[in-house]
Amino acid sequence: MKKIFTLLVIVMCLLASPRSLLAATSGNSETKSVGTKTVGIVTASALNLRQTDVSTSKVLTAIPKNTQVDVISKNTSNWYNVKYNGQTGWVSGAYLILKTVTDTSSETTPSAISGNDKTISDTKTVGIVTASALNLRKTDAATSAVLTTIPKNAQVEVIAKNTGNWYNVSYNGQTGWVSGLYLTVKTVTDTDSVPEVSRSDSSKLVDDALSLLGVPYVFGGNSRSGFDCSGYTQYVFKGVGISLPRTAEEQYKSGVSVSREQLQAGDLVFFSTYAPGASHVGIYIGGGKFIAADSNKGICISNLDDPYYRSSYLGARRIS
Repeated sequence: MKKIFTLLVIVMCLLASPRSLLAATSGNSETKSVGTKTVGIVTASALNLRQTDVSTSKVLTAIPKNTQVDVISKNTSNWYNVKYNGQTGWVSGAYLILKTVTDTSSETTPSAISGNDKTISDTKTVGIVTASALNLRKTDAATSAVLTTIPKNAQVEVIAKNTGNWYNVSYNGQTGWVSGLYLTVKTVTDTDSVPEVSRSDSSKLVDDALSLLGVPYVFGGNSRSGFDCSGYTQYVFKGVGISLPRTAEEQYKSGVSVSREQLQAGDLVFFSTYAPGASHVGIYIGGGKFIAADSNKGICISNLDDPYYRSSYLGARRIS
């Protein structure tokens, strides 16, 4: 009888063991912590990562255009403390577009609720157009029919790549081929927003303005070979059927006045720089940034919070 009782106890223990093991295991399951983080996209052709937050500080490395950096903090002078390729340093906010993305790089944490598998965010490959205008073609040949033209800095979804460095991509509902020579390819999470300049209305005007990035400054210029500030704004607005006066001073009298708090993409922003009154003009593109013809850099993106522009800001006008 005693032997029979002992055998029953052993059998019960064996039956209970898998459940005990499962309970012990489920409490140790790990779930990938998914949060958000602030990153910056470089808009300059090469942005210096400096040791401190001054333009004369030692350069640690140069960050290429359209590269993403992790933002740590920002100071009152519009300099950002960032991390890039394992190095931490400072960059000017005038050449950085900020956005919030899903952060899947945080530490794994114990799950006290269940033993579910790890949560993994889906990723996709995208390309950022670097040419002023890139042809989306029907096949992977330079002589193939053009389906549409993709503006500079636009994002396309990459489907495949062939051995001839042509990419099969999707853009605005159309699928075709583009040359890899004019594409910066990167992997992003599926929930990432488009790494472009913030522009809530995605208007043709802002698209046209951005397509001219890098065109040189020419005093009195008003063509794609070179612009001055008001020649540039006049040219861009003409492209959407709006006629503007030639000078910044005259343009400042056009449209209706808009407060800085009410700025929308496409508004004209004015500054009093080398002369009293409106002596410099640009086009607001969202996110506190504007695009204009700079006498040193040509067509480039700048930040309204840059100390120079903050102190010389005159006002804004909305042109209808």
